[in-house]
Amino acid sequence: MLDRRKRKKVLKSVIVVLFVSLFMLASTSQAEAHMPGAKPPPKFKLEPIVVDDGGKIVKITIEEIGLYHNEIAKKMRIKMLKKQGKTDEEIKAIIEKEFANSTGICPCVASTYRAVLLGIKKIWKDEIPKRDDIKIISYLPTPGSLHCLQYITGNCPKAKSNTKGEFHIILPNGTEVKNFNVKYLKKVSINNNASNYCFIITRKSTGESFTANLKDDIFPDDFFDLRKKVKYGIPKKATDKERRRFISEWEEVRNKLLTKPDSVLFVGVEEDIGKTIFGITLVLVILGGISTVWGVQHITTRRRLK
Repeated sequence: MLDRRKRKKVLKSVIVVLFVSLFMLASTSQAEAHMPGAKPPPKFKLEPIVVDDGGKIVKITIEEIGLYHNEIAKKMRIKMLKKQGKTDEEIKAIIEKEFANSTGICPCVASTYRAVLLGIKKIWKDEIPKRDDIKIISYLPTPGSLHCLQYITGNCPKAKSNTKGEFHIILPNGTEVKNFNVKYLKKVSINNNASNYCFIITRKSTGESFTANLKDDIFPDDFFDLRKKVKYGIPKKATDKERRRFISEWEEVRNKLLTKPDSVLFVGVEEDIGKTIFGITLVLVILGGISTVWGVQHITTRRRLK
């Protein structure tokens, strides 16, 4: 009799824990696409990913991918707020506040975009790849990476493509993600770390591949621990101080991914010597011009004094 009561108590405890866990996942899912309270990104210039979409040349920018990612996040948040019984006016106010300054370009979108852009450069060089000749494997199971891959490969309604590339998202245990539901992606990405930011870009027609592996030092030491606390409440809910720190680190990582060169971001990528030489030459030419002008002015001044 006592054993039966104990089993009932244990079962109730398990149910409570599961319920709380599901509630935490649902209540924090909107934070995947944007970071409420984060500042907008700095000015940056990233070239577009250019593909041949069945004879039509298409330029894909990170800004339009960010808008697509943002749009999905807003729809999910509105749906969640409606379930909570919020009025239309309340929902509008909450959305305006939470998505203020949000471009949809989060670290996951930015890292995936930079990796694919780099991979295409390395494999196709100056050629424009056919969209259906592109295959991408991502080890980053997050909504941001998913939406970026869908947009680039033409596998989303927003892209309106004539042809489709191929992409796969792989978990650390080797299992391929088939369920693209945001709640599921959030669940399987709880323990994400720097090693997840790895992408393999392949030219299907030749089998040539390039691995774009983000450097560990792009992330602050406590980034992923804070991420767990802020997004999942694991092992406990983040304090206001920890949340502010995570927002700052989130901005820092995103900004690096938008502004730093490939050699700083990715493992084994050397600095572009051609650009460096051009930069040095340009500086020397400018300095030379300044010196010449100064010399002419100096001689003219001396002649006047004579």
